[in-house]
Amino acid sequence: MNQLHELLNEALLSTKHVQHCAIIRVKDASLRASSVGLSLDTTQINRFVMAVKDPATSREEGLVYDGKKYKVVRADKQSVYAKYGKEGIIISITANLMVLSVYNESMHPSICVEATEKLGEYFREKDR
Repeated sequence: MNQLHELLNEALLSTKHVQHCAIIRVKDASLRASSVGLSLDTTQINRFVMAVKDPATSREEGLVYDGKKYKVVRADKQSVYAKYGKEGIIISITANLMVLSVYNESMHPSICVEATEKLGEYFREKDR
């Protein structure tokens, strides 16, 4: 297991309030690490990258993930938050990476947000 996978496990999955997570490099839309069970194809990764690069459009059009259209409730230069019922997506944006977390209806969104943003801040401090 590489260092990024370990970070995902220790910082996000261990909270039990993150169902799936990934680290994506923004400039080339490449998947650097992901949790077991998360399947992201190129089209889906590009949707996340576009949500980060064009937050205004994301707020207007929403974000499609896993066949569902999520309503974007926050989109700025550091974060994108999207909801579909009681499910959600949290993206924390750094200089080169995005930390993506997905939570389901049995999880507390606030814990998912806190853990995801904390890992994003860790990468910002490392200038990554």
